[in-house]
Amino acid sequence: SYLATVTLLPVFLCALRYKPLVRTVALTVFVIYILGNLSFTILGRHEITSYGLTKPVFENYHQAFYLDLGLEGTIQHLMDNGIRDTLPYIHINSYVAAREVLLNVLLYMPMGYLLPFVFKPMRYSVAACTLVGFVCSCATEYAQYVWHIGYCQVDDVINNTLGCFAGAVMGCMLARIWNTK
Repeated sequence: SYLATVTLLPVFLCALRYKPLVRTVALTVFVIYILGNLSFTILGRHEITSYGLTKPVFENYHQAFYLDLGLEGTIQHLMDNGIRDTLPYIHINSYVAAREVLLNVLLYMPMGYLLPFVFKPMRYSVAACTLVGFVCSCATEYAQYVWHIGYCQVDDVINNTLGCFAGAVMGCMLARIWNTK
């Protein structure tokens, strides 16, 4: 419901042509999103006292998915044949790991989506919105590492950045269509 609200509220306001309200509502939702993100990723965490604070790069992907064609073969098949023909060669090993990958992507989609509505210079720049998501994700992982409140994972940065990129594509497209103020 949270993701639906974040996605649909600016669209609804734009569709109704309430342009002055779009930025105010988007800014309010953005602040709530940032507070929720901080609560989930940093403030709501307990110190980890186990053996290590980092995980190997791509460990979540290795745990989550099995690729019949291997990584290079899957990428090549994807480029040649598209996602629809490649999906039968991708299997889920661990639903827990796959869920973690997906949740990390979804966690930063609202940021990318809302940035074009909140900050006018970002309205026309998917790259700038994605860069903000990347920097925020790196800061989160660094904070988790320094304060021992989570595992510092490159996978999380990749997933968060990918989510922010996907959200920015949608947000920039909608912000341009309605030319919000």
